[in-house]
Amino acid sequence: MRWPTRVVRWSPVTPVFLLSLVVAWPTAAFAQLPAGWTSTDVGSVGIAGSASESSGTWTVQGSGSDIWGTSDSFQFVHKTMGDSGRVEARISDLQNTNPFAKAGVMVRAGLGPDAATVILNVRPDLGTGFAGVEFMVRSQTGSSMVFLSGANGAQRPITLRLTWQGNRVVAQVFLDPGDNGITVGAANMTMPSTTEAGLAVTSHDQTQLTTARVTGLTAVAVPPAGWHSSDVGAVGQAGSAVESNGVWTINGAGGDIWGAADAFHYLWRGESGGGPQLRVRIDDLKATHAFAKAGLMVRQTLDADSPAVVLDVTPSGNVEFMVRDTKGGEMRYLGGATVTFPVWLSLSNASAPQGTGYFASVSQDGVHFTGLLTDPAPFGSSVAAYYIGVAVTSHDTAQLTTAHIRGFSEGIAPTQIGNTGIIGNSVDDLVGVSTVQAAGADIWGSADSFQFLDSGTGANSVRAIRVLGITNTNPFAKAGLVFRDGTDPSAASVVLDIKPDGGVEFMARLCGGCETTYLGGATMTFPAYLVLSPGTSDAPNTFTAKVSQTNPFQSSSGTTTIGTVTVPMSNRIGGVAVTSHDPSQVTTVTFDNAFIF
Repeated sequence: MRWPTRVVRWSPVTPVFLLSLVVAWPTAAFAQLPAGWTSTDVGSVGIAGSASESSGTWTVQGSGSDIWGTSDSFQFVHKTMGDSGRVEARISDLQNTNPFAKAGVMVRAGLGPDAATVILNVRPDLGTGFAGVEFMVRSQTGSSMVFLSGANGAQRPITLRLTWQGNRVVAQVFLDPGDNGITVGAANMTMPSTTEAGLAVTSHDQTQLTTARVTGLTAVAVPPAGWHSSDVGAVGQAGSAVESNGVWTINGAGGDIWGAADAFHYLWRGESGGGPQLRVRIDDLKATHAFAKAGLMVRQTLDADSPAVVLDVTPSGNVEFMVRDTKGGEMRYLGGATVTFPVWLSLSNASAPQGTGYFASVSQDGVHFTGLLTDPAPFGSSVAAYYIGVAVTSHDTAQLTTAHIRGFSEGIAPTQIGNTGIIGNSVDDLVGVSTVQAAGADIWGSADSFQFLDSGTGANSVRAIRVLGITNTNPFAKAGLVFRDGTDPSAASVVLDIKPDGGVEFMARLCGGCETTYLGGATMTFPAYLVLSPGTSDAPNTFTAKVSQTNPFQSSSGTTTIGTVTVPMSNRIGGVAVTSHDPSQVTTVTFDNAFIF
């Protein structure tokens, strides 16, 4: 998920289901469908379903008892996919054969009625909208379906999307075309290397068909998760990228990043949907040629002639902002600046209307950025998947150049509070997991030293995350939530964190420059939810800390309140805090389910 992730507090809808019928193997409905798509009845259905497409509009009819329990019965329009992908559809109508009829996007481990499945669906309503949205998972083949979250009522039409990488699937809804979407939740499912993804329709009534009308049905592969290192184009010498203690060393050859085709080494990862927010510090670049380059890149494919946006720096400190608008087109120089190393580069699609442009800026200190210009993007939210990262070229196929980078972030760029020693990295992946590398002395005493991710959504919002794990660089390494009175290291603050051994700390610095006070704690196992809430209007400076092993916004059972504290703040900010308790090395923290509301 992108940080921050918008979460709407929806009331769960409890599905009902009929008794399972005799299992039947899938049968295909014969229809002329677009290339790659197949129409299949899954499970035992009373009436054979069908699917047709005309000018981008799908009409899908299905009977079946339900998608629920340990066995499903429905009509499925699907493509064969891999273990990383995205499926979405904009549903405009669903016939009301039963209040629990369903139409929605699905990724499935196979076509057996009991296959492991994730579905995000709507139910019918006689009015102008849908009766509800449901997000459900059968985590393993043969197990029972579990309702995870949903909504009572939704507008019509509505776009539903599932994105998966490995075993993790994230569900999103989009009320209007081009909006940022709402993350409904995330689920884990045992994902085989080959999956089936598409649109599922069930009437919840074996005696009749229901009809769903859909546009924008797509199922596409997405690049794999994590960082990857590849040579792009005819480079001459094999490049490499290695990370050690928060610093990346990238070696790259290649003729150039210019003209109609590029040749360089690329440190990259997959991205999907709306454009990214990228930031990096280039510490140095070996001067193999005056036009050697190192910098940020967004690229549609790994082909040498792919559309791309580039913000780079040469060995002499010349910054170049460039774009190739179309595949095989010429790269265009847009503008630049002159800087000294180290230099911070920032490339953001979020600073311009989504999908319409990239905003480039540079900084010498990582705090004060100078904008270059915004250029219309060759691709953006309309592209299913693309690549982001750092590109390095020697401009000489006979030798490698070397660049050292740090402070590499995708998503919210971290702020260093106090002298952290090492500048860490931060990235949000396609399926909502944030990975943060951070150093720092501690969050304690009269002044702090840590990496801070400011959500920027207002000082009065509740913060919550699920911490998946933290590297044990020190028993007092910490990751958690913080509200503080500005970015000064000695600012008044409230902290709820968890350490590598699962120990939770609730602490506060009651005034600027005061010593930090330990208020209470708990012992948790990973993953663990942390919730830090500011007070209401009658007590805005009172903060409450809670912990839970399960999602506290789906059920209050198992949630423990650690305590409350009152700390006056006039310039309150809030977000995620990470410290290694050792300025000489970074700790790595992963978290998800970042709620702000």
